[in-house]
Amino acid sequence: MIEVIETFAAIVSTYQHTVENSPGTKTVERAQITFIDHSRLVAYESRKGDKFKYGYQWMNPDNETIFRWDNTPHFPEFTTFPFHRHIGSSEIAESFPAVSLADVLQFISDQIIASQQSPQ
Repeated sequence: MIEVIETFAAIVSTYQHTVENSPGTKTVERAQITFIDHSRLVAYESRKGDKFKYGYQWMNPDNETIFRWDNTPHFPEFTTFPFHRHIGSSEIAESFPAVSLADVLQFISDQIIASQQSPQ
């Protein structure tokens, strides 16, 4: 995670990163990233064998969800099951393909840069 986060240093204000290892079975990485616009991303990645779970929740400075991407196996009706994302503070779910932390950070970077370039 750290290498990916550092790739986006231009938009990252601060970050915290932890790794939890269960002996020989499971690795969980967590990160909390604050961006230059004061929004933040809480990231979770869990690996156990060939299983990979993730959750990336981008929030505004008031801690309201902007987007959340995850692969929790609910919404079996979605064509991208189990992959999906939630939109806005009401967290309406929609079908969405699998993403990586790099994908999410690129999306956030594009949004932050675009908002800085638009007239206030």
